[in-house]
Amino acid sequence: MARAFAHVIAISHLLGQLPLLSATSTDGANSSASMVSRSNLRGPRALSAVGCTASYTHNCMHNPVCCDPTAKCYAKDNAVAVCLHSCEPGIHENDPPQWQTPWTCNLVGGSPATAPAPPPASAPAPAPAPPTANAPAPVASCTASYTHNCMQNPVCCDQTATCYAKDDAVAVCLQSCEPGIHANDPPQWRTPWTCRKVALPPREVPTPAPPSEGSPRPAPTPAPTAAPPTTAPTPAPTPAPGLASPSSGEVLTFYMYRSQSDAEYELENVNAGNLEGTMWYLQNEVVSGAYGTTDKFGITRILRLKVQMRATQPLLDKGMHFGVRVAFDSGKCTGPSCEFDWSTYGYNVGCNNFGSYYPFPKDDTHYGGGIWYSLPGKCASMDYLSKDSQCNAQEPGGKCAGTPTGTGNCTWNYEPAGELRLEELYGSSSKEEFWANPSDDSANQRKVQAARDLFEAKYGKDSPVPECDFDKAKFFR
Repeated sequence: MARAFAHVIAISHLLGQLPLLSATSTDGANSSASMVSRSNLRGPRALSAVGCTASYTHNCMHNPVCCDPTAKCYAKDNAVAVCLHSCEPGIHENDPPQWQTPWTCNLVGGSPATAPAPPPASAPAPAPAPPTANAPAPVASCTASYTHNCMQNPVCCDQTATCYAKDDAVAVCLQSCEPGIHANDPPQWRTPWTCRKVALPPREVPTPAPPSEGSPRPAPTPAPTAAPPTTAPTPAPTPAPGLASPSSGEVLTFYMYRSQSDAEYELENVNAGNLEGTMWYLQNEVVSGAYGTTDKFGITRILRLKVQMRATQPLLDKGMHFGVRVAFDSGKCTGPSCEFDWSTYGYNVGCNNFGSYYPFPKDDTHYGGGIWYSLPGKCASMDYLSKDSQCNAQEPGGKCAGTPTGTGNCTWNYEPAGELRLEELYGSSSKEEFWANPSDDSANQRKVQAARDLFEAKYGKDSPVPECDFDKAKFFR
């Protein structure tokens, strides 16, 4: 299922770019429509410099030799074909809406294409000399474009692609990368791309001596061969005693808040906050201009979530209801101490008081009483490109149906409990006026109270928020 999900991601991300590939239509029309519609794919294209077709972004109908040897040229119809890693006949929901017509998924050229043979050399190249002890080992595998994470292996099978990082967890082999939000990422992972180029770690390579006159040319280095993705699910940790049975803890019911775009998706492996914590996040990261002139992540609203949670017995035995608040990058837990956390205390709800300065933020936010939470779900050790059914089974997370029992894999659930649009928050003032004076504690209290008053007018008063009782010294003892 996850592999299909990754494929859908790839199709969504790239087919959104397909109209940009060519300005030639089959009838040679010069109208503006022919310049921006799917007809741009219908004309033949000049071959790339390496004589092959890049995956996902170019029409391979007239050249079914895919630069990525793990891809095949699949036809959508009689005009468009794309180099993909797999293809399911029928409608692809993530095609641009105006082009959601069935894919035939016929292989262009019949069997997988092979690269054309190079012209014969005038004389056979001599066998290369045996490697020296300090010579770098040959690259034995490569990463397929668009569908696999290249963070650990930035050698792209498509030699025209480059391994670009989204964040500290995910990198993908792409033809190009523009820093910022990519609109065709899945909504829940629509966070900024850094587009930093990922490279192999440096190795000591001896400087070759210059060839003597008349010396034979060395044989060309063979292209890397494809291999399965390097990321593998973390083996299921041995649970601590007490995680297999329901705990003696009470069920805590209270409200969390989370800023989000208009996209709708199920929440797990995400962070949330109390109202103060969420308002500081909006102030510091969304509307501050630090991530561009528009609101970061396309955030348009504050969600109100009714959360039920019950602590596991190992946490209760240490005098806590909450564990450490962990961060998630692209759905992957990036710390602190994720594996220790889950194996020792189960998939617990984490929290941190802003005033503790651990793990973040590290400085005074000027939003007194701020709290952030972490809500662990399935396969928290892997990014969204790499999650699969095996990982989901090994790492079930803490979200569960019904009343949480406090076992290691049933610690929390939530239901939507309302929302507030940012424009409602601003009222008759401008966005700039509302968020002015970010270092003024009194001004920030007024911002929080404005949001609270609006929520209460819509939905009534919140129940009291339980104490964030995470204790770093006890937790890691």
